[in-house]
Amino acid sequence: MFKNRTMYNGLLILLILIGITSASDDKNITVISGTSTADGKSLVRKEVLEECIVSLPKVADLEAQINSESRYLRQINGDPNKNDYVKTYSATIEINYVLYQKVLIIITTSSIQGQEPVTKIVEKRLKRTKVFTSNSSEGDLFANRSQRAYFFSSSEKAVEDVKKRARIWLNQQAAVVCQGK
Repeated sequence: MFKNRTMYNGLLILLILIGITSASDDKNITVISGTSTADGKSLVRKEVLEECIVSLPKVADLEAQINSESRYLRQINGDPNKNDYVKTYSATIEINYVLYQKVLIIITTSSIQGQEPVTKIVEKRLKRTKVFTSNSSEGDLFANRSQRAYFFSSSEKAVEDVKKRARIWLNQQAAVVCQGK
């Protein structure tokens, strides 16, 4: 009948108070209204206290996977008479690393008793992978005049481009490598 449980409880308290006061001759009525969100549900929250990378590979140890594809290109390098099949290249590098995290887990329960939150510190080691792909817009070969599409004409140039991207990322992550973990 009543959709709101709190409203139902408040109305019940009001009726009880009216019944008690009407039995006596005292006409001063005090109504106390209170609400509670005690539904017994738990709320779990995580806060990262510490995070760092356990180890990273050296740039010299990186190996690229080379992909090649034969494409028909029109107006190669801007020459309107040069249309032909050309072998184009791309390269990818996958860097696998381990991420260390110290996480504070806080569990709060909504109850009438006012229970203290439960806290626990958890240490985790997570495997992560970062994938780098050569950017063909840096290529040395292009097709079409107005809407140019760029490609790498050799595997060496594609590998050089992807290693440059991976080296930049590795240098940026050096600041968050764990000390003594």
